Amino acid sequence: MSLFPAYGAGRTSAAGSAKQTTKPGEEEPSTGGNWKKNESYIKKHVNIATQGPESDSSSSTEDSEDEADKRKQDDVTKTKNVHRGKTLEFDSSDGFYVDKVGNSSYRNIKTLKKPARPRYKTRMKRLGDGKYNPHDFSRAHSKFSLKRSRYVREKLIADAPSEDEVSRLQEQLIRTKVLVQQEPEVLDHWLQLHRLLNLNLDKANRLAVAEQQIHSLETAMEHHPSNQQILRLYTHVANATYQANEVARRFEKMLKRNPFQYTLWSNLIMITQGDMACCNVSAVLRIYEYSMRRMHVGHNDEITRRFIIKETDVIMLKLFHNCLLFLRQSGHTNWMFALIRLSMELNFPYLTFECLQAHAGREKALIGFEEVVLRSGMPMPEIWTRVEQLRQAYCFLPLKDKLASSTNVFKNKMNAERYFCSDKLVPYVHALKSQNNRLHLVLVVVQLMKLPLIRSASLADKLNPCIEDFGESEAIEMLFAAIVDRHSYAVASLQYQFDAAMIDLAREMSVTPSYMPHLVGHKLYADTVSNMLLKCVEVFIGEESKRRLLLILYLRFQKLLIVLHKSMGKLTKKFFKDKRTRMRKLINLTENRNVISFYTEQALCEIEAKHYRLGFSIISRIITKKSEESSCISCVDTMHLYLVCAELHIHRGRISKAIGILVSLCLEKHAGVKQTTVYSKEQVLKGLRNAEKMVRAELKSLDTQPAEMSLEEYFQPNKLLILLRAICLIEVLNNRRHKEARMWLNDLQNNEFGPEAVKDSERKRFLREQIMEIQMLHLRLSFLVFGEVEFYTGFKKIKLHELLENGLEEFPRNMVFLQLWASLKSIMWHKQRSRLIRTKAGIASLAHLVVAIHNRFGIVDTNDKFSKEATRKMVCNRLVSIVETFLPTNLDRLDVEEEHYRILRRNSIYWRLYMIALSKTNASFRRSKEVLIMAMDECPWDKSLLMEGAKVLPVKLASLQDLMTEKEIRIFAMPEEVDVLRGF
Repeated sequence: MSLFPAYGAGRTSAAGSAKQTTKPGEEEPSTGGNWKKNESYIKKHVNIATQGPESDSSSSTEDSEDEADKRKQDDVTKTKNVHRGKTLEFDSSDGFYVDKVGNSSYRNIKTLKKPARPRYKTRMKRLGDGKYNPHDFSRAHSKFSLKRSRYVREKLIADAPSEDEVSRLQEQLIRTKVLVQQEPEVLDHWLQLHRLLNLNLDKANRLAVAEQQIHSLETAMEHHPSNQQILRLYTHVANATYQANEVARRFEKMLKRNPFQYTLWSNLIMITQGDMACCNVSAVLRIYEYSMRRMHVGHNDEITRRFIIKETDVIMLKLFHNCLLFLRQSGHTNWMFALIRLSMELNFPYLTFECLQAHAGREKALIGFEEVVLRSGMPMPEIWTRVEQLRQAYCFLPLKDKLASSTNVFKNKMNAERYFCSDKLVPYVHALKSQNNRLHLVLVVVQLMKLPLIRSASLADKLNPCIEDFGESEAIEMLFAAIVDRHSYAVASLQYQFDAAMIDLAREMSVTPSYMPHLVGHKLYADTVSNMLLKCVEVFIGEESKRRLLLILYLRFQKLLIVLHKSMGKLTKKFFKDKRTRMRKLINLTENRNVISFYTEQALCEIEAKHYRLGFSIISRIITKKSEESSCISCVDTMHLYLVCAELHIHRGRISKAIGILVSLCLEKHAGVKQTTVYSKEQVLKGLRNAEKMVRAELKSLDTQPAEMSLEEYFQPNKLLILLRAICLIEVLNNRRHKEARMWLNDLQNNEFGPEAVKDSERKRFLREQIMEIQMLHLRLSFLVFGEVEFYTGFKKIKLHELLENGLEEFPRNMVFLQLWASLKSIMWHKQRSRLIRTKAGIASLAHLVVAIHNRFGIVDTNDKFSKEATRKMVCNRLVSIVETFLPTNLDRLDVEEEHYRILRRNSIYWRLYMIALSKTNASFRRSKEVLIMAMDECPWDKSLLMEGAKVLPVKLASLQDLMTEKEIRIFAMPEEVDVLRGF
């Protein structure tokens, strides 16, 4: 085909015409078909033997002969230097010219100037060769390749032990085997044996080593049947060695001998629940049914009576919590709320929880929203996803009986799954054996309704232990615990920006049903949670402390709703007026009228809504009323009210008023809130001395109190902590150079509440954690008031971030510590990142790491579109990098990250964050599909994960729907039904 067909006059030459040669001396006919042959490009063949005589015969003079000889020699020289390349194999049929011989002149650029010339080092000469090592350069000696560095492709190879070291370890192994036979009751011998066997000194295969370890651990469990450390080692080795069915068989055999081990039960459940081939709702619930029935039976023979566990309610509540969590994650919210209602009515038979029953009038708005979606003209995958989310947001409550089907809302057959007969519910609900565990049951239920109530690590260990054995909650709303119960209002202004970033993350990751204001149906769910809390108040009519606790939780939940609406710009006057009216009616009841803590929470609700005048008015009215009754402050709730009032004045910048209120608190005398009371230095010093005297009295009384704390004590104000906080606030505001309070807190942390003293005392451990929070408040307030980063002399002059690191190391699940560390901007990013990665707090540490990225790198000018887009991509790339840090595909993964991955892999938030970040970075379809498959292998039961996969990969919607049906995951809107409804 010709490159320019117009010149060919419509004719095409033969394919081999370019290869035909002409005779010497003949000329090419100048026809239109030979226009392509330009003679200037034809390389003429030079025959030296025949051309010489022709040039001699043509010369007539001697001068012309000399010139001809010179030309001949030049032609011969040029002919010898000509590169005889391969004949070009192309003709007129080629539509373009093929350059088959490279031009070497383009390979070297001699004119490139120095500023544009890249600088190469000798050690980087061969970048692709890892073994290249000129001048004895080693990566191990590079400052970029230290052991802690994250930027090394190859791990440093540890030196192999010498023969003497191996022989010494083998002798130690032999001695340890003898010791475990002679002294089997010593736990350290068994742990030492497990460690030595793991070294594989005999160079055996991995299976043989694992079987030796399992045999030694099984023998150790015969002598230590309830030791959690040995049980965890056994489960880790068994899961890494055998297949799922073999591990399940071994666990079942062990549970027959010792049925009171929550660790074994949770691992047995996760073998089925976490396996892609075995997981379905019915199979998992059968194990829950068997386990809870076994706990209800308790000690039924002489073999089980020898175990330490005497009360099975604690294990029963843990299994009940996990069962409800599994139902919620698999989409069976109707089933979950039906079990909650039956459990509450079984343990509190004199009450009926009608608040957990569906009503047709509340779900009428669903029909209108569905019609809007069905008529929108969107693609079918998007329509099904939105209809499913709408029904999930409105139809989460069960129907009590089939009489309700007479209403128009419940006429369709799809609502048959919302009816639950007793045969379907009774196997999973059992009455508690002890009345003392009823509050524990209520808090478990309230927590499963996504109410964030766990702020301290001590309370988390009591309510939700063993997060490494079982998946955590997928409710992102649990991060709001530090907002519901703020650490201190004196430094609240430092956290507002971080709170906004946290709420933005929750807005993106929340799943219906939820009370998040941006979701459709949030009002219905918020009313359900509020009514449930008020109903639980009636449970403890005769127990005042527990009744007050549940009312405080209700008021804090209303405060959380106000904060969320304000942050999202949806706080209207009508909404807040309705909340204020309900709280006033509740507090004005006869049984609540004299409880000061209720008025404190009401005032804080006004403060969160930026109604400072009304908030201070409530506080001043209560203080005036109490001062008329008595001149002394004797109630702990009143002391807490004074402390909150002082912190609010600090928040508003009224330092003198705050000092006056704090000194009155230390002197135990009422003060006028409206008039500023000015105290002299002598009076301030007298107040501090009186406060120190009361603190010493409280420390002495600790020895008479039980070591174990009741659940309600975690939520009540503590007199010792109030006094310590007041002393620190006075020192910062009045005389910041005074160091007595700092040294005193340090002495408390080292002596009365030292690491050794709190091991056997739950109460002292909780107080140690709270004193650490007071120390951090001390440093942050110094920075807020004076603009300086104060050194803490009591802690060897360490700064705030070092104090926070110590706190996170000891109390990793403390929400205040996590929030403070994630909000720091004065430290290097790699330090902030590595500390959160090493913190063993599960999904909470990862979520705070994500919020830290948005808070630190995601703040840009909204008017600059270019910077906004670049920042968004940078944040998404950082998110992808962080998530991939924990994956097994990361060759540089550390042991801490590998251990953390065991917890994260069972949580759908981890995988959803990964998929969302990939979708924002425009990742390929293949990569997104691989991540989705990896996520489904780890969490095959989680509906929110599959719904996120449908958003990221809409082409896989049909396959995901089939998977939901196979795993018996709840589907509210069948695809066929939505297709039919769209046609109307």
